[in-house]
Amino acid sequence: MNTQELLQTKVENVMTTDIKSVLENDVMTKVDALMKKYKFNHIPVVDDDNNLKGILTKNDILLMKDWGTNLQLRTAIKANDQILNSTTAGRRMNRNIITVSPEDTLSKCATILKENTFHALPVVEDGRLVGIITTYDLINIAYPITQLSEN
Repeated sequence: MNTQELLQTKVENVMTTDIKSVLENDVMTKVDALMKKYKFNHIPVVDDDNNLKGILTKNDILLMKDWGTNLQLRTAIKANDQILNSTTAGRRMNRNIITVSPEDTLSKCATILKENTFHALPVVEDGRLVGIITTYDLINIAYPITQLSEN
């Protein structure tokens, strides 16, 4: 696929559709556990009808945690449990999010990601979350593993 074809590829052909999301009332402990389990850096926040309400990042969680977390200090672990169990996703999520539609192109995604300081775009159709596209997805389609292993 040449560069022009790649840039005109529609989001729906690249986006991740097996999305893990959380509800606004879910505690941050759940968000943290999902991120660790699936090795995610972003988790969309939705309502009961799967309408996108916001997004949380791994950095949002790291900023909440006690400085002693990396040292596995007991006091840090206890503090983290208290903080993460008493804070909801709705209180910490970023509400000012830019989204794309399944019909948008990768060119549009690349431009948005390049001009901003985030690395994921929720894909929304009629207000409902239908996917997510990340910088990893863009890199993966531009440089498939098979192509890299041939060089």
